[in-house]
Amino acid sequence: MSAAWLLTVLALSGIGIGAVVGQSRGASSRMAAAGGGVLSGMCLFWLIPEIAHACGWPIAFVLVAGVCGALVLLDAVLIRAGHSPRQGLIGPLLAATAVHSFLDGWSVRAVSVEPLANIAVPIGLALHKLPEGVALGWISRKPAQASHRALMLCGAAEVVTVAGAWIEPHVRHSGVQAFGSWWSAAVLGAVAGSFLFVGIHALLPERRNMAVVAIFLASFASVAALALLKVRI
Repeated sequence: MSAAWLLTVLALSGIGIGAVVGQSRGASSRMAAAGGGVLSGMCLFWLIPEIAHACGWPIAFVLVAGVCGALVLLDAVLIRAGHSPRQGLIGPLLAATAVHSFLDGWSVRAVSVEPLANIAVPIGLALHKLPEGVALGWISRKPAQASHRALMLCGAAEVVTVAGAWIEPHVRHSGVQAFGSWWSAAVLGAVAGSFLFVGIHALLPERRNMAVVAIFLASFASVAALALLKVRI
């Protein structure tokens, strides 16, 4: 739970920074790219092999791709379809943020049994949560709604991270009893898909920015190297 609380505090701090001083796009993009590279590496080199061990490689890839695709669709429907949240349509943005926050909290508890993942995943999520909070705070500065109310709603959406971390162990026990190893595979698939989505979300809009791409690839390669080292050991 401590990691989930830390992620929430970082996101709330980001909201405050974004609301007061605005958004530094360059710094936010670089930080998000570093986090996205770490999480994408965890997805491809750690979580997908774990899922494949339980249910086979084809199912592992289909499961992760399905979750990632669903999140991309959710992002498109709730956030990018037609209007800017700075014109007052902040509700869809908050709904998507709450879903992502729940998955962030769930993820830090679900992968905490693996020593490296217990370190790398919170770091990757932290590098993602702070710029996410800054962006939310910036968007909430001048919406059609009252600014203070919008900021409170942004904070509430980020606090859902703690709810996800609290619920995960309570659901895990009954899920494993009912479905066995398939439950663990499904949970890891949801986590891996959400990590892959974060990586795509961090890289794709900045794909022409070579500095951002280099940071993403460097953090991604670092996780790949650690995975290779683990295999050899």
